Amino acid sequence: MTSPSGSGGGGQDARFLRPRVFRASSTMVSFWVVVAMLVFFLGDAALRGSWLFLGRWAALLILIGWLAWLLFWRSQVRADREGVVVVNALRIHDLPWSSVEEVVQSAQLRVVLVGGRRIDCWGGPFPPRRKMTRTPEAATDAALIMEALREAATPSERVATSRWDVPALLTGAVLVALTIASVTLVHP
Repeated sequence: MTSPSGSGGGGQDARFLRPRVFRASSTMVSFWVVVAMLVFFLGDAALRGSWLFLGRWAALLILIGWLAWLLFWRSQVRADREGVVVVNALRIHDLPWSSVEEVVQSAQLRVVLVGGRRIDCWGGPFPPRRKMTRTPEAATDAALIMEALREAATPSERVATSRWDVPALLTGAVLVALTIASVTLVHP
């Protein structure tokens, strides 16, 4: 089912032109496995009344959960007609399409900016498994979808920006401090 996009990408598949969030499904599964393990360990200790264990190791286990969230869940790529936002752990890259030269997908998504700078998308999906043919499955290939969005982009005067994810960074610093304090101060 094909419909004209109406601006710039005439004839593009309408599914390509809606805002998208790309994540690797394997990383989402990994995140929930880590969460289940942490809930099991913390819940088991609480049910057994192992308050010393919880006092000493709960902060570390929560830090591990935060790291899993940061690497497996938080890292992602969001794209729409305005541009692409790449969230890589503690860095956020806001890239208008006017600053993007191309989007390629090899082992992971890579956004190449007009000046030649390359931004690897840690949380982007892995390329789909190819069948016996060499033609990509357009509905699942993130690079093709992002290129269609780029072609249909509205002109923009914005410039590409990169910044630290300060709230996530501060949360990590607090968890590291709590972990160090709990491991060194809580004794049997």
